[in-house]
Amino acid sequence: MMLFKDYSKKSLWNLSIIGLYIILIYLPDITRYKNIVMGLIGATALWYLVRDFKTICKIFKNNLAFSLLFLLLTIGYSILISVDPSISIKEINKPILNGLLLFAVTFPIVLYKEKPTDIAKMVMVAFAIGLLVIMAKELVQYYLEYQKGIWPFTIKSQLIHREISYALLFFFPIILALWALKKRNSIINWLLLAIISLSFVFIMLGTLARGAWVALVISTLLILVINRQWLLMIISALACTLLFIGSTNLPITPAIGKLLQYKLTQTNSGLRFDNGTQGSALDLIFEQPIKGYGYGNQLYHNVYNERVKDHKSWIFKKSIGPHNVFLAFWFAGGILGLLGILYFCSSIIAQGIQLIRKNSGIIRQAALVLLMSFLGVYVLRGLFENAYINQVGILVGLMLALRHALLNNQSVTPSGKPQ
Repeated sequence: MMLFKDYSKKSLWNLSIIGLYIILIYLPDITRYKNIVMGLIGATALWYLVRDFKTICKIFKNNLAFSLLFLLLTIGYSILISVDPSISIKEINKPILNGLLLFAVTFPIVLYKEKPTDIAKMVMVAFAIGLLVIMAKELVQYYLEYQKGIWPFTIKSQLIHREISYALLFFFPIILALWALKKRNSIINWLLLAIISLSFVFIMLGTLARGAWVALVISTLLILVINRQWLLMIISALACTLLFIGSTNLPITPAIGKLLQYKLTQTNSGLRFDNGTQGSALDLIFEQPIKGYGYGNQLYHNVYNERVKDHKSWIFKKSIGPHNVFLAFWFAGGILGLLGILYFCSSIIAQGIQLIRKNSGIIRQAALVLLMSFLGVYVLRGLFENAYINQVGILVGLMLALRHALLNNQSVTPSGKPQ
């Protein structure tokens, strides 16, 4: 890559394996390759840890790392008080130990000697390639489905594409962040932005995931406000208005399905409150608000399905989850679990804001990408869905790496307005 042509072999290795894993993280059916790359990251991190233990420990002497530790302690507590500890122990493996914790620890160790600008470049490149790969895969898949008579915006299509909404929210901020770094607003640049944005919106609408749509709209608004891109905000608002009017007023066709129109015009909560998913979760929580029940989605399902007979007013007679990450942690660890996830999320937000305010140019935009990715894929989406915490570890690890690099290279991090 031309951006990194003058770097040492060691830096190229460190940046490449982290960037490659970010690109691969949401691609399906390549678990073996992701495990190989993660193995290389783990081995590299272990080598650096053994050689420079004292320096590396300084990476984790900050509020963000402490909030992660506190969250892990609350999860440990939720296992101790669990109504079925075997389920809780089993369920912390992938999302917590081999996800959140693994990424948050190994990524900053591998990058501990890299310059902040280099880390920022890697983040921008990896997120851009990751988004393009995901979008290309989805568009090809839509074409192959069309050949089989499966139209977008149908239930059958939704079942295939819904899960990709997490990847789209994860990578999405890179579009607007790269645009903010552009020096010249040429016709070609505007054309590329329009093509990528329209393709992205089509793929996102195809997921028929309203929680993801809401998270996307709020994330877009925040990015545009932070970067002071007022013209783009006006254009985006007009485009969304025209898209909404067109989608809801055009006659029903295979291309504009009834399900899409219903999702766009649905005004209720989707059976989340008033004895729905979140309402029933609160009923269970308020029975043991201090202690909690124990960690794990399957444990929640078991408790819910056992208690549903005592709550005739619950809408769902079989658990589909609380559809709210904060309620899930409150259910798992009681008030301690709720405090743990709130402290963790607030620490990430605070660290992201600090990185954005104190830096400019590509470092500022990389920090913005990390913060908005976290807000979109976990906090905002997590208010409406059972969001996954696995990939949050990547964002935490990159924030820790960028923070440490900035502290060690303060002379190369000018403050001021974004370039």
